[in-house]
Amino acid sequence: MKRLKIEDKGLFDTYVKKEEVNLCDYSFANNFIWKGSIELLWKLIHNNFCLFGVTSKGMCMMLPPLGKNNIQDTLHECFSLMREMNDSRGFESYINYVYEDFLTLFDKSSFRIVESYPDYIYNTSDLIKLAGRKYEKKRNEINYFKKHYTASFEKFYPRHIADALLMIDQWKKEKIQESNLSSHNENHYQYSLIHEAEAAKCAIIFSEELGLQGAIITVDGHIEGITLGEPIATHTASVLIEKTNNTFCGMPQFIYQQFCSSDFSSLAYINAGEDWGIEGLRRAKMSYHPCVLAKKFLIYEKS
Repeated sequence: MKRLKIEDKGLFDTYVKKEEVNLCDYSFANNFIWKGSIELLWKLIHNNFCLFGVTSKGMCMMLPPLGKNNIQDTLHECFSLMREMNDSRGFESYINYVYEDFLTLFDKSSFRIVESYPDYIYNTSDLIKLAGRKYEKKRNEINYFKKHYTASFEKFYPRHIADALLMIDQWKKEKIQESNLSSHNENHYQYSLIHEAEAAKCAIIFSEELGLQGAIITVDGHIEGITLGEPIATHTASVLIEKTNNTFCGMPQFIYQQFCSSDFSSLAYINAGEDWGIEGLRRAKMSYHPCVLAKKFLIYEKS
């Protein structure tokens, strides 16, 4: 197997486009930016692009095989590769982020299928217009931000990278300080924050090579918010990261609306990813009233 490198993006994209999936996971960028916390390896099996992830616990597949070629045999070979590492560690092999139609491509009798957390997908026009009573709170938050702060919404360019990285470091520091005062499972939560910050920094550093579009918010000449995203399917864009200084009330709502309007108004849908089972994140995503909760699944071998 080969380690995933930025140079592999073209090959990955060739295979993923054949799937035409509007889930946020089916993006080179959304996998590559996590390389700091998980070793990403790939192999072509029966002319399918197979992406694996390795941690200290064991190996899984980050996506199902991409290519739709001889999927039955490909799955058995993928699980065989994972078992070579996992059986001695007591780690159960699985395939992550499986889209629903993939389940029709193979005989499921020897596999166990488990539904996972869905992606939240919105009508782009809803996120831009924020019309009606259901979005009244969002409009009020945006109006508060515009009234109380002299801020500038700007397109993100490579010249912003250094200051954006400093902003992410400050975001991480403040989040960790908040966690020390809360009831979070401190070690696990702070560990997750560190990896989330490193993923955001990777996206910023490699934004040009990854083909990401982005925007920043500056207040008094300092970057206080950043967001990056990309089209992931014919009619759908994904907002990959959004980080803001939460001392500025209404900034998250403002940057989200402006970014959708400036970069993705020609696309019908925005995918904001999943909630990972975190109740606060679920409430935040539901507050924007998704039009679709796109199902995702895990695949395990039956014992």
